[in-house]
Amino acid sequence: MLAQFVRHPQQLWIRRANFQIHLWAGILLALYVTVVGLTGSVLVFALELERLLDPAPWPAITQQAPQASLAQVIDNLRSRYPHTHIVSVMAPNRIDPVFIATLQRRGRSKIACHPVTGQVLGEVPARHSRLDWVYKLHEDLLAGRTGRVVNAICAMGLLLLSLTGLVNWWPGIKHVARALKIDFRRRWKRINFDIHSAVGFWSFAFLIVWAFSGIYFTWPAWFESAIDRVSPVVNARPPSIVVERQDAIVYPDFRAMLEKAAALDPGAQWKGIIFPYSRRSPFEIIMSRSPQSAGRDTEDTLYFNPYNNQYIATWQYGVNKSLGDWFLFLQVPLHFGTHWGLGVKCLWALIGLSLPVLAVTGLLMYWNRYLSKRWPAAQRSLSSVRMPMES
Repeated sequence: MLAQFVRHPQQLWIRRANFQIHLWAGILLALYVTVVGLTGSVLVFALELERLLDPAPWPAITQQAPQASLAQVIDNLRSRYPHTHIVSVMAPNRIDPVFIATLQRRGRSKIACHPVTGQVLGEVPARHSRLDWVYKLHEDLLAGRTGRVVNAICAMGLLLLSLTGLVNWWPGIKHVARALKIDFRRRWKRINFDIHSAVGFWSFAFLIVWAFSGIYFTWPAWFESAIDRVSPVVNARPPSIVVERQDAIVYPDFRAMLEKAAALDPGAQWKGIIFPYSRRSPFEIIMSRSPQSAGRDTEDTLYFNPYNNQYIATWQYGVNKSLGDWFLFLQVPLHFGTHWGLGVKCLWALIGLSLPVLAVTGLLMYWNRYLSKRWPAAQRSLSSVRMPMES
């Protein structure tokens, strides 16, 4: 059987069964893969589109130096909003040129502070991005948690579709070269077949990655547990840091804490601070190993005891120590394609469009091979039923 599959796979019954699975999975998932392919290609450029469509609320402010101290910002926040818990303060960056503080009041609100004076500018207005519905459509099909589960199930279907498609693609050892390209000199039906075959092959690895990560984003705990059994997950998850509870959390000398963090993490730049959310939680100093990066893949988190301000530990996200770490870490950059510059973004967006291309060409193949031959008979049958009724 293996020798026959290598030379003449079309004659095998198991390949014909595989074709039927691929056909009906493709019909059922055609709309889904079209939607996620189109929305995913748009979201690759989400950062650029949001800057264009939803400009920052303080456009006149640019990054300036010297920067206000963290202590100044916190003093101003506590003066303006007494008896309010500060959740976090993030430093100015290339996306938000102001300090952004998150406060816990009746609910959570974001407050902007001037990058040089530290003065409170006011509450950051809720930014309802014009891309919000694109995010929701891509992530949960506009149906909340239920939609996210459906998305993961459909991602499993995409995995099945990709694997059965690869089996269908194999044309036999003598015809591999022909199956890798599109011959535009042929009739349109053959060109349509070539597009489906070649695009499916060249996008196969990306489809597998997107299917796996789509499942992971819905059930990360299950996924991490499964990976951990194969290769220990050492550093992909943040450590569970718990401190001994005491009477009252003491606000530290923030300047001294940041200086210590800089000394412990040389070459990194301060990015933000997260305040303890309970009496047993530490201060978290967020440092960036690459200040130009907008993502979390180059972040270090340094933990400090809130009662004596002593350093506890460092977690370096993206510094992977096992195969399991690498597998989990790569789910985000490989899914979104936003970590390696504009060229990779363009490539990811282009390959994202392969999904609707495969859906359309697959449906056209189904029409050419099956429906077009039965459509006239169905019309005649319908006409014969109507004629007695009309008479």
